[in-house]
Amino acid sequence: MSKKLSGVVIFLLLTLTACHNQKNHTNHPLIGAWYLASVAWISDEQTQRIEQAQPALFLFNKSHYSLMWSPKQSPRVPFEDLSNPTQEEILQGFRSIVFNAGTYQVLGNQITATAEVAKVPGFEGGQQFYHFKMEKDKLILTMYDETYPDGSKPKWSGQWETEFTLVKVKP
Repeated sequence: MSKKLSGVVIFLLLTLTACHNQKNHTNHPLIGAWYLASVAWISDEQTQRIEQAQPALFLFNKSHYSLMWSPKQSPRVPFEDLSNPTQEEILQGFRSIVFNAGTYQVLGNQITATAEVAKVPGFEGGQQFYHFKMEKDKLILTMYDETYPDGSKPKWSGQWETEFTLVKVKP
């Protein structure tokens, strides 16, 4: 076979492989928008659970994610003057929401998410590690580890896992 023909064959094989992998990833069960139904913080000693989570969204496309949720049992308190909050209102608002967005990779039933935007300044480039499983129409997403951009770990590392039960948003 000539070098030119060999090159064309290799190019076509690589293109077909890339298209096949992209197609499979596009149809991955994670892809879509998910509402948060419940959240649990699990350790060897105890589990804390919010059975009816506050409004939240987890979004996955073929390469990026975005998550926004509240770790509070009760609804967030609106600012009295939405355009001019007090310092205390700002602090309470900041404490009542979690968000990150960035890229992710899937390997088997594990997700590695790398933040490009984060609630916590300085976490950009940090990673969160999840296990996931599908149960009927639910996605169970368990964050089991986190690594800061400098390679260090949070104090909870190895002690707590956060389990999110998500339900797919119907179009």
